[in-house]
Amino acid sequence: MSWGAGCRIGRRALLSAALSFPAAVQAAQGKSLRPPPDPPRNGPALSIRDRGAIGDGRSHPLSERYKSLEAARRVHPHVRSLDQECDWAALQGAVLELSRAGQGGTVLVPPGQYRLDGEIILPNLDRYDDAFNEVEIVGAGMRASLLSWPVDLGPGRFAIRCGSRQGARDDNKGYQRSRIAHLSLRGPKPGNRPGDAPPGMGGIALTSRFLLERVGVFGFRVGVDVWRDHSSLISCQLTKNHIGAYWSEGTDSFGDHLFLDTDLAGNTLASIAVAPENGIDHSSFLSCHFGFSPYAILAEDGAPKRTFLSNNKFLDCAFEACGNGWIQGPMAEMYGNVLIGCSGSLMPDYRLPKRPVTGLIVVRSLERNQFTGGSASFGDGTNDRAADIETAALVASSAVGNRFEDAERLIRLGRDGLAPALSVSGACRANRFEAVDCTGEFRKVGSGGVDAGNLVQRDYDRVRRLEQDHPADGVALTSAPAGGIVPVATSGTAPVGKTRAAVRMGSLLHPAGGLPQRVDSTPGPFLPVGIAATDAPAGSDSVMMDLRLASR
Repeated sequence: MSWGAGCRIGRRALLSAALSFPAAVQAAQGKSLRPPPDPPRNGPALSIRDRGAIGDGRSHPLSERYKSLEAARRVHPHVRSLDQECDWAALQGAVLELSRAGQGGTVLVPPGQYRLDGEIILPNLDRYDDAFNEVEIVGAGMRASLLSWPVDLGPGRFAIRCGSRQGARDDNKGYQRSRIAHLSLRGPKPGNRPGDAPPGMGGIALTSRFLLERVGVFGFRVGVDVWRDHSSLISCQLTKNHIGAYWSEGTDSFGDHLFLDTDLAGNTLASIAVAPENGIDHSSFLSCHFGFSPYAILAEDGAPKRTFLSNNKFLDCAFEACGNGWIQGPMAEMYGNVLIGCSGSLMPDYRLPKRPVTGLIVVRSLERNQFTGGSASFGDGTNDRAADIETAALVASSAVGNRFEDAERLIRLGRDGLAPALSVSGACRANRFEAVDCTGEFRKVGSGGVDAGNLVQRDYDRVRRLEQDHPADGVALTSAPAGGIVPVATSGTAPVGKTRAAVRMGSLLHPAGGLPQRVDSTPGPFLPVGIAATDAPAGSDSVMMDLRLASR
């Protein structure tokens, strides 16, 4: 290459200059070619191996290393007996050492299986503590770092708990902020058969503002005991416990929890259970997996003191293979929740014996909830084993102001004779639905009952078969006896019963003389209720009608 007379650059010189140019620029700017350092940790880090943990899965009492308790306590001041495990002493000692340093830190759990025989207690933090002495426990991976409690510590005890979670739970003002990540906890009795007797001890006992990230908890009475507010579980696995996550008694919790991509399936009683004194509110469950247990979400027996489920969001969650139902709380309230894109099914393999499948959702009060997308499908009559449902898909003492979008399959349960959509013993009003071809409202049936395809009229807060000289209010999409709940189409296109005469598509349809609950295309004294959307031959019993009730 030539750049004018007397100026020639060879290929080797050009390549050398190109390779040296980035280094020259870096040097000029005073920068290193090495990657930037990792962000600082939360205080110092301390490996439990440095505190004497072994992690081979076998029992190693302190007596293997120390000849006397005094000698052991010079290294582990917190121990009380030479029978205690070295792994427990190391982990609890690391937590205490960092918490007493005044700036918190991270306890590292290298790969291994660590045998423990006591509770791991995290430091108690005060809301107004300027030092904010947080201690985290971080492993090398959910399948790499395993903390094991082969011996049951008994009721009221936990594998890991906060300092404010005392046995008597008399400190309800404790404030905690900590993180547990990338490890698993195994309890004394893993299992997933309904009816198995649970162990006494629990897994992790939270207070406020905890973060559990990629943590596995299995083999305990309760995987995670949720107390107070603002905790998050991300990509966790709570399975083979008696209860996956438990909202226990004794707290003034106000909710605001986040469960993201968390697996709570495969527990012997429920994925989630709630004590009567507690409730789940203003929390979000995103892409979570419930089921493979008798219940997905269960309200424990007893007079409730708070709303069972209120103002929660369930997005893209699966209530899969539940034995006895999805959401169960016959004495509880379900208020203001939104279920978007959820789905579920029933499976007898996970059913508790001698407990009926009353319904998929059974609560005392069902008010202002919204079911959108997959949650409103409620199965297709095959994969959800709807024939096993004894009462209805949704059972409540009162149902007010609920919205069922994409309710086609919910209505189909009744059309196919499998189970009614709703069973409501008390007030039932303003429960709107949207199906593929029509919209309307679930309404209670008055005297005489109704049949699918009947034109119906309002009877105060109920509906009944249309009578002469009364305005039609809609079309019953299923049959129901007096006191039952029927979906009534009020707009769109729906099948309606007709007289035996033929009907041509486009004909105006009127209530038939003598049979006002059916339609006829013969002009008569009654105002039209719709237009025939299809042809219907003579002798057929129904015709698709485009409802025009507003013109009556």
